[in-house]
Amino acid sequence: MQSLLSALNDAAMHSDAWPQLLRRLMDEAGVAGAALIVTNKTTGTVDEAVFCGLSAEFKSRYVEHYAALDPYSPLLDARWTMLSASLPWALLRRSEWYNEFVLSCGVRDILGTRLTDTASHSVILGVHQRIGRQFSPDVEPLIATITEPLRFAARRYLDRLNEGRPVGDPQTAPAEGSRFFFHIENGVNYPDECGSVFLSPSAVAKRGLTIARELARVGDWSGFSVVVTDAWGRMITRIPIKP
Repeated sequence: MQSLLSALNDAAMHSDAWPQLLRRLMDEAGVAGAALIVTNKTTGTVDEAVFCGLSAEFKSRYVEHYAALDPYSPLLDARWTMLSASLPWALLRRSEWYNEFVLSCGVRDILGTRLTDTASHSVILGVHQRIGRQFSPDVEPLIATITEPLRFAARRYLDRLNEGRPVGDPQTAPAEGSRFFFHIENGVNYPDECGSVFLSPSAVAKRGLTIARELARVGDWSGFSVVVTDAWGRMITRIPIKP
């Protein structure tokens, strides 16, 4: 988990760190592939794409041909959704994208989400499981922990793509860090009124995990979550407290 959090921080700061992040995500989730796709809403084409694992050698085919035939990506929203639960088998059986791209990659199923959406671009992420395998039960809690840091990294990716801001731009990454708040919630809320300053999203996620583990050891907080927000009240991540 530590290496994944470190990779999340790197991806938020550097666009070329996304391949390493996807490989770390594959390792932690026990999946055989992953892809990040940035679509230009004006042209309807793919502006950027990072493919790792099973689909890596098929990236150019997707960008040049199959993206326009993809019936799954347009259905994705902020939730994580399985390909197998999104489209009926009767449709997939007739789909050129599914038969000649997905199956040709050796992919059985995809778990995907739309990480961020602006007027000009959308960013989707999918993790891929190979034919003959199913997603592990560990994938869901892992995804719940890292979804908001992933969204943060995707927004930073678009900041650089759309505006060309340098990573050290004070409007996007102040050198002195940013204040984050660690609330405890489950119907009954225990708000963090003071917060703490951190320099990176990975440090924030790590602190949230530490708080959740400490509470799990010292009392009956089962069913509660540590909800991390930024200074504007936007949720960064939600970490379940488990005994």
